[in-house]
Amino acid sequence: MTIRTRLFAAAFALSLAAPLALSTSPAAAAPHGGGMMSGHNDTFHDRNHRPPIRAERRPPMPHGHYHWRAGTWNWRNGAWMWTPGVWIRF
Repeated sequence: MTIRTRLFAAAFALSLAAPLALSTSPAAAAPHGGGMMSGHNDTFHDRNHRPPIRAERRPPMPHGHYHWRAGTWNWRNGAWMWTPGVWIRF
């Protein structure tokens, strides 16, 4: 086997192995022992990665003209904190 063939084979093997080495399960990549959330107040301590949107159950719409503002994650005091959705009068 020539050196060129060996280099090509090594490069090919690396190209197949690289995606496997880079992929990890979300639980393994998450901080605090594999959990997405930590503590009782649903915090997430990585400012660069907002947690996924939570499913919310809308309460009945009040009488009148209201618009639903969906809940969102906000960065407060070094952690992501969930702000639930509300009905806004317009």
